[in-house]
Amino acid sequence: PEEQDEMLYRFIYDYWAFGCTVDEEFYLGLVSKTAEEKREYMLALYRHKYVQHLNWDAGPDRVDQLEDKYRLYQRIKPFYKREIIEIRSMDDYDTFASFAEKHPVFVVKPADYFYGIGIHKASAKEYGGDCRAMMEAILREGQAVHDKHPSRDSRMVLEELICQDESLARLHSGSVNVIRVTAVRGKDGKIHIYHPWIKAGINGSFVATAAQEGFVAEIDPATGVVMTDGYQETGNTYQFHPNSGIRIKGFQVPRWNELTDMVQALMEQLPKFGYIGRDLALTPEGWCVVEGNYSGEFMYQLMNCRGYRREFEGLIGWKLGTGYWGGASGTLLPVPGPSWAG
Repeated sequence: PEEQDEMLYRFIYDYWAFGCTVDEEFYLGLVSKTAEEKREYMLALYRHKYVQHLNWDAGPDRVDQLEDKYRLYQRIKPFYKREIIEIRSMDDYDTFASFAEKHPVFVVKPADYFYGIGIHKASAKEYGGDCRAMMEAILREGQAVHDKHPSRDSRMVLEELICQDESLARLHSGSVNVIRVTAVRGKDGKIHIYHPWIKAGINGSFVATAAQEGFVAEIDPATGVVMTDGYQETGNTYQFHPNSGIRIKGFQVPRWNELTDMVQALMEQLPKFGYIGRDLALTPEGWCVVEGNYSGEFMYQLMNCRGYRREFEGLIGWKLGTGYWGGASGTLLPVPGPSWAG
């Protein structure tokens, strides 16, 4: 009990002093780091301020523009290369029935949730071919999300399955092994691919994420070669994929130049954003968007056991003031628009 009390007070202090969340305390190993080391990290509450600065011109609904899975799909539909629908109630039954007939197995996602929670495959076979019962069950999932987190919508997004190219499927065939590409508009006005990483599933998991059954590993943005071992938020590390046996460090992500070209094209489609994290998957026909992310985490801090705040500030040519969360004397600083916009 005494140790728990001490940790609680430490977490409260660190939240206000360094802007970190409890999960970051553990998966970034901050519990054992000094105050000086913690200040080097780009932690959750600081990260949101920096992303807000970079995406200021996108307007007050900038988060929803990227986090709402169906809204983003409607805006950049050609880059998804698959059919996606949204259901809100049984009034959408005809749309759902038509989609389910074309795609007997499909992916279900809460419209604006996170960490891969609630994502799974669905099939009419699970419901004895009863399409209406299947839709009702999916809508109940969405309602459960809303009941647990009232700020989250109950809408559900249904996606045609991604046919993954064998070159990435060989890592782990049970999941779509995606590349998280964070595009940053630097102080030079150019688009930079900033510390990308691969996310791969393990042990048959469908969702590839370090927060669940999967791992992450950093990629060299110039070559597409994986530069680190695989890391989980639990602290587990992998030199070799535990199922396929493939060595993680040194793995060449195929068709890397095509990926970087797509990232540039995507940023041109959303010119008012200066920071976007995207998950991209490789199909036999080329790269496609899985989904977007407004303030994607700096997971390479986990892989490299150090902070990247100063490096990031140098890239964008802007930084917050001193004091907690960028304020002085207990006051938060206003966050201006992007530096390249003056």
